[in-house]
Amino acid sequence: MRSRSSKAKRTFDDLDESIQKISGEDVEMMSERRRALFEPLGPNSVKAFDSFLPPPDFEEASYPRGWVIGKKRKLVNVDVVESMRRIAVQEMNRKDREIEGLNEQLEEDARTMEHLQMELQQERQKRMQAEREKATLKAQADMLMTMLNELEEEGDPEQLDDCQVINN
Repeated sequence: MRSRSSKAKRTFDDLDESIQKISGEDVEMMSERRRALFEPLGPNSVKAFDSFLPPPDFEEASYPRGWVIGKKRKLVNVDVVESMRRIAVQEMNRKDREIEGLNEQLEEDARTMEHLQMELQQERQKRMQAEREKATLKAQADMLMTMLNELEEEGDPEQLDDCQVINN
């Protein structure tokens, strides 16, 4: 009960100090890309100035402390807004870290893929070289076989026996 009454007694000065303190902590936690979301915008919009003013029946005394007028002139609890903002910043930072991790993994996968492509190219070159050598050896073997066949046709009996021994 006591903590509720102390929260209810917060002054607007205390509220401003806590917002500045939280804003400073949140800005340190945020990534550079997300900081721009919380920086004030320049006066480039043509909204009516009175839309930023409280309603005409606004009296500070009629609203409980710790509550402010939010979007669409609804009452919003400051603590709720602060905690939601803190959660949103933490979620954005978590997603940024997740994206950075995925980018690192993608870079590592790209390096691995490049390495595997180089190995594949080397294996293809080795295979082509082996096929060339095989074709050369086959051509030489065919040439030797034709030479042996020619020698057999000439008919020297002693050389014929030697050729048969080589062929077997």
